[in-house]
Amino acid sequence: MKSIKNVLLASAMVILSANAFAGTALYGNYSEYHDSSIIKTQTVDTKSAAYSLALEKSDQLKSESGTELSNEFTLLLNSSKEKSSVTLDDNAYITVQESMTAQGDIVYTGMVNVNYSYSQANQSN
Repeated sequence: MKSIKNVLLASAMVILSANAFAGTALYGNYSEYHDSSIIKTQTVDTKSAAYSLALEKSDQLKSESGTELSNEFTLLLNSSKEKSSVTLDDNAYITVQESMTAQGDIVYTGMVNVNYSYSQANQSN
């Protein structure tokens, strides 16, 4: 009787904890990968314009599908299933890079710093 209680308790814990791992990760012969990318905007004359462009790009990325994100990050994924597994993490942030042109003008480039994850089929040897 005690072992049945333990099995039921263990089963309930596994079922209830499954939601913590729910997402777009693929199951089976797949591995999940995590990576980061910095996406630069066009160069502009003011710091505020650079922040605005970066914010627009960040919002665009948040609205893209997994397939669109896989293209954005130029991931070499083979199947549509893998491509649709691409997701952004919640900790994206924006920075602005200041630089000087050859003519001596100060210009600004917005940069969207993102972390993302995706699933990819394991390669058979």
